[in-house]
Amino acid sequence: MSGTAQAQTIFDKGLRGPVSEQLGTISNLSRLFEENPAPTFVNSMLLRVADAFKDGNLDLRVAIARALSQCGTHLTLAFSTPEIFRRILTVSHSNDPNARETVLDVLAELSALLPESNQCHHLIRESLSTSHEGEFRATCHALKSFASLSRTFSESIVLQIGKILEEDEASEPRKVQLCSAFSTMSATAQVVEQVFGIADTILRRTISDEYFHAFIDSTTSLCIEIRYAISKQIGLLLKLLTPPGKEQPPSETRRTIILKELKRLAEFPTIWSEEQVKIFLASLKPGMTSRSLMDFFDATTSLSRNCPIENLFALKNLAMSNTGYGSHANPEVSVRFVYFASQVVCTPRAFEKDSPEAIECTMMAFSVVVVSTCTCGKLKTRLASKLFRAIGDLLLAFPYTENVFCPMIISALFSAFDSPGTDDSNQKERLELLCRLVDSEKMYIPEIHKWACQVKNEKKKLFDAYPSQFSYLILAVGTSLPENCPQVFYDECDVAKYETARSAFRNGHWKSVASPNLDALNLYHMPQFEKKWIIALREIAASEVTCLGLDNLEKQQNHLISALSALKSAKSGSRFGADLRFPIGMTSAMLSSSYAHFHLLSVLHPFLTVLSGALQNDSFFNPLMAKRFLVALSPCEASINEALNDWSALCRASFCADSTSFDLITLYYLRVSVLLVSVRVILKKQSPDTIVQIPPMNSARTCSLLQKERLEWVIDKIKYLRYDSHPNINTIKLLYTITEQLATIPYMLPRFFFHQFYHVDFKISTTPQIEKEKPINVMVGETIPIRVDGAISSTHPSQIRTVIVFAEVTYHTNHSHNQVLKEIVDQIDSKYFTAQFLLSFKANCDVKFRIEFIDQTTRKQWKADGGTTVPVAVREKYHQTEFKRAGAVPIPADPRYMVRSTMFNPEA
Repeated sequence: MSGTAQAQTIFDKGLRGPVSEQLGTISNLSRLFEENPAPTFVNSMLLRVADAFKDGNLDLRVAIARALSQCGTHLTLAFSTPEIFRRILTVSHSNDPNARETVLDVLAELSALLPESNQCHHLIRESLSTSHEGEFRATCHALKSFASLSRTFSESIVLQIGKILEEDEASEPRKVQLCSAFSTMSATAQVVEQVFGIADTILRRTISDEYFHAFIDSTTSLCIEIRYAISKQIGLLLKLLTPPGKEQPPSETRRTIILKELKRLAEFPTIWSEEQVKIFLASLKPGMTSRSLMDFFDATTSLSRNCPIENLFALKNLAMSNTGYGSHANPEVSVRFVYFASQVVCTPRAFEKDSPEAIECTMMAFSVVVVSTCTCGKLKTRLASKLFRAIGDLLLAFPYTENVFCPMIISALFSAFDSPGTDDSNQKERLELLCRLVDSEKMYIPEIHKWACQVKNEKKKLFDAYPSQFSYLILAVGTSLPENCPQVFYDECDVAKYETARSAFRNGHWKSVASPNLDALNLYHMPQFEKKWIIALREIAASEVTCLGLDNLEKQQNHLISALSALKSAKSGSRFGADLRFPIGMTSAMLSSSYAHFHLLSVLHPFLTVLSGALQNDSFFNPLMAKRFLVALSPCEASINEALNDWSALCRASFCADSTSFDLITLYYLRVSVLLVSVRVILKKQSPDTIVQIPPMNSARTCSLLQKERLEWVIDKIKYLRYDSHPNINTIKLLYTITEQLATIPYMLPRFFFHQFYHVDFKISTTPQIEKEKPINVMVGETIPIRVDGAISSTHPSQIRTVIVFAEVTYHTNHSHNQVLKEIVDQIDSKYFTAQFLLSFKANCDVKFRIEFIDQTTRKQWKADGGTTVPVAVREKYHQTEFKRAGAVPIPADPRYMVRSTMFNPEA
């Protein structure tokens, strides 16, 4: 029995049990859909749920409504929509308002299946006049769901909503509930005009603050949803914030409400006109409360992003003329002001019309405010992170060596560590800022590294309090440990040793720091997975090559093979196996690179030593020896190509990597690519003038910049590999130098190796379904359809643009019949897809379905993890033998009446 069939059987059994078992069964519905997102399964389960809803009691119906609300978009996979709705709507004729309430709640969750259902629309209209509070709440819920999907329903219901809101019969709590329908309404221009007409009527009346907030919030959400009415909503809110003439200004409560909505609309700075920005900035008054100031500066911060140049100048004038808010008594206000001002001054266009002297004067004045806020004492963690993020933006936007105020701010950051012990001046957040500076700008590295070493020597207690941050600063990219500095910084804490090793891995200190710290860890009490992970890291740390040689490369390969073995063992026996896909892939790619370097060095070594005399550029030059060198070098191309394919596969499987990690992986791929170009140039397969381009970095970090600089140096040497007729010793020496540089540049393990922030998961099911270890039986040459249904689960910020489904048919015996089919499919709701293949088979085989996809942002094609395999057993067709009649053949008697040799027929 397949997994879905077994799940359906268990579900049916649960629904036939007592009430408690029924409730428990229904509560598992969302989990079942998550595990089996196949349309046939979802459809059959929803039909069962609809039957249970129709025949069950009130408790079961409430549980069904709650369970469906947790299923999300999986419900859209159902296709027997009319039948499901028919069974649900049967209960709507009940006289019990609680039963009708559950019907409306269920219809709200199923609205995506049939948004244009006239029967549902009619039920919602009728239920708006109910006196039962629960039924009215469910009606508002269903109204919001259907109005967000159906424009015809929105056009027909908006006037009815306006009538209820304008009349006095309905209570304000009901009006507050009903207002939420505007927030997601699928509105046309006509509906928007009607909504603004309703707003003009309601906002003239005396209404409560709660009603005012609900109405303004829902109309703002509507404008954000449809975009083109944002400018009109901004004008409405500004009119409420600064009323014309002698009208009374809004109360503090309403001012806060209006500013919150303007803050939401400030996320669209290009829509704001210059006049609207001026009116909004003029609303800053000395007597504003802290809450209003917080919302005001949050809104101005959003406005400063990608805004027109005129608006940017207005914001800059506001920031520079109101620096007193940087010293506000409430740190919530002062930090927000500093953050807003830093976003403005860090924009490159802000000082387009200013002279260098004016810029220096402005920034000196602002840096005084920054230093004052930085040294004002203990802040909440959230506020401190915001403040030091702003300071980091400021220090990275202005070069360290060209501006006097940068060292002043750095000194203010160091001042919190003057005492030998820990205090309450946000030391952790300051250290994280210093780590960001070291990670982003190499000009800051010498001073910060020197200061961190000084803290280690003089303030041991302070150094031990923040092991992760201080170890990262001491092991910064391009630095080395001072003399007499121990390699293990923290003797007593295993966690600190691991964090130190991780920092060493990321910054290129493998053998010198990572290896001793990992060796100092006690593995005796560790769980199995963690133990294998540490063993693998030990082997990787020991694999660093600092001096090129055949023996060193052989040792590197042995270490990487051991690390790969430990990682694969950990993956097979742990629930964290998916997290090890990238470490395994990168270790395998490093091993392939080591094989390529070994192969190339084994070719170069004899020609650089014992045979070098025959390749000198003099009268003893032997052209035959040069030809032998080219013949020996030719097979190296295949080894390098193999390593290049491994790095290419790793790049294509790293969609979920952060930008810095992907930059590093790309640079490691380019290492092998440059080596391949060098070999092909000597083999005369490529021109020495070949331009090897390094793609622009997604995130310019010091680790990737170091790799890029080394790579640029090697690329510059390729043109010197040119020779006329035969390569000589100088050409071979240059190739050796290139190989040495590429093989000994320290790898820096990307953050993605240790921590994976995003995931993209493809769940695939096939029809016909596969039972456990049982193949699909087909006849030879028979064409059968195989349907692939998939669901995408993603936390990545970039959406998936295109899904490509591959069907790889692999025969067990004759591989010449293997084939690969692919189908580009459209997504449903950006989450589901379906592909169909018509396949005919000649012998027993396996059909592997795998996924590749193109993302929306970079438009690159990526490989997804996993897949599914369908085993196919092929049977020969039975050949029917045709018998020819020789003459008249009597028709045989019916065998049922030819009973012989039985106890009932003794004469037979």
